[in-house]
Amino acid sequence: MSKKTPFIILKRFLIWLMQAFDGVRIRIFPQSLFYRFILIILLPLIFLQTVMFIFFYDRHWQTVSRRLAADVAGELTLISDFISSGADENSIHNFLAKASHNLSIKLSFKKQELILNQRLNYEDSSVTHLTNELADIHYPVYMTPITNKRILVSIQLPSGVLNAIIPQKRFFSSTVLVFLGWTIVSSILLFLIAFLFMKNQVRSIEKLARASELFGIGQDIPFKPAGATEVKRAGLAFLLMRNRILKYLSERTTMLAGVSHDLRTPLTRMKLQLSMMNKDETTRDLASDVEEMEKMLTGYLTFARGEGKELPQRFQLDELIKQLVEKQRKTNQAISLHIENDIEISGRVNELTRAINNILTNAARYASQTAVVLGIRNETATITIDDNGPGIPLEKRQEVFKAFYRLEASRNQATGGIGLGLTITRDIILSHGGDISLSNSPLGGLRVVISLPLSGFETPQSEKIMQI
Repeated sequence: MSKKTPFIILKRFLIWLMQAFDGVRIRIFPQSLFYRFILIILLPLIFLQTVMFIFFYDRHWQTVSRRLAADVAGELTLISDFISSGADENSIHNFLAKASHNLSIKLSFKKQELILNQRLNYEDSSVTHLTNELADIHYPVYMTPITNKRILVSIQLPSGVLNAIIPQKRFFSSTVLVFLGWTIVSSILLFLIAFLFMKNQVRSIEKLARASELFGIGQDIPFKPAGATEVKRAGLAFLLMRNRILKYLSERTTMLAGVSHDLRTPLTRMKLQLSMMNKDETTRDLASDVEEMEKMLTGYLTFARGEGKELPQRFQLDELIKQLVEKQRKTNQAISLHIENDIEISGRVNELTRAINNILTNAARYASQTAVVLGIRNETATITIDDNGPGIPLEKRQEVFKAFYRLEASRNQATGGIGLGLTITRDIILSHGGDISLSNSPLGGLRVVISLPLSGFETPQSEKIMQI
């Protein structure tokens, strides 16, 4: 086999693996950037420790343990040969005393035979090498555990039994375990340092994401770029974009205010002239047109300016719904109310009042029966409004949220206003971090579902950003 064959096989395997997972999203990986950073640090660290333990620590440990066991076995072989050489009892006693002192092994010799019928097989991973090395001795050898750190080795010699109590440190090396322990502790320490460092780096990204998210739903919070150079560049780009948008919105509001002033002046003159003219059918039609133009102009400016500088506050949503429903009932509207929970949220009360009232007013205008249900669904406050009116065709349910779009083609306000009600309603709901959807109602008409977060949202530190 060629030396390059394993590398070719490995290369083909890697190519196959990349093709197998190409375009496949592995869902076991975390979606958070912070935890992905942690995996990038942790997995190589674990892999490195595993490889080092298998290919270095284990081999080194086995080699050292084998050599220690060989030394002990050699010493016992030398002592056994000295006793078997025919030395007198006094010489054996002196020799064993010196050997016990120098070798850290407690040695004794008795002229007897071991009362054992079979060899004792002492199985322990720590004495495996010692067992293998003692197998080379030409005399019967028996091993017996005394404690966890000492074993008794008995060797049956022709003239008696040599007993050796061997401490574990003579045949087992603990330095590798100590070194391995320090390696693991240092790895954990380095991981904790990397964890804190990554947490600090990701925090700046989270702040940028939070500022962008709140800016997108109509809140402007203080933000200062921080973190790595790339993150600071992204933060500065966000600030530039935010300033451009705010400048554009300010200029648009100023322009519309100027247009309002310019248009209201001739409308006022027209109303004054009409008031001094004879009241006939022509003047009445003209007065109606002027009034309609004034209402349209007011609606345009209200939509363009937004809802002003109202700040969020905690309030009972269920109480607000009760008040709005009671207001509709006073107009002889058949409307039912079912409240499942007492719900407290944070929001701009006047804006939410206007948004919900728009939906209830539309239902009262087009339907004879309305049902309102307030509850909690998936940790959000959900307002469900059903009616038995004509509903909205499926293909037009997104169109009705566009500014100035009306299902009824005429511009007569008596049949549907100027087409800003649902637009403003959706802007208010989205600015509170919620959502609004349209679907078929069990009553046969339209179902409107408004979702608002229970946790509310943060109080903005500056004026509300107008929704486009």
